[in-house]
Amino acid sequence: MHRRPAVALVALALMTAALLDGCGGGDSGPAATGIANGVAGVPDGAPFVDQEDLRFRPDTLTTKAGETVYFKNSEPSLHTVTINGKNESGSMNRREVFVWTPASAGTYQITCDFHPQMKATLTVE
Repeated sequence: MHRRPAVALVALALMTAALLDGCGGGDSGPAATGIANGVAGVPDGAPFVDQEDLRFRPDTLTTKAGETVYFKNSEPSLHTVTINGKNESGSMNRREVFVWTPASAGTYQITCDFHPQMKATLTVE
């Protein structure tokens, strides 16, 4: 007789996990033109950096001032996009995309607060 409540709790937990997994956080950025880099919500040809295998990929990127850059977390680990020492993204869950637009030219150092070995350089012309 105690089996039915346990099954109901497991089912509820699975449904809750599925709902939370599908929910994104943060800014969704400008309207998407399709799927770019295998990521829905990223315009075709947009500058894109993936967080995968505890690395930024690519770890160097050049773009123009005012051009939006997209950062995606592709793994279960929490990540951040910390730019020149300031956490701009907050904590990013798996599949979340952070959108950032550099206002001026320069070299920006990108790191992850949780994984100090993750480093990238963004050059803005």
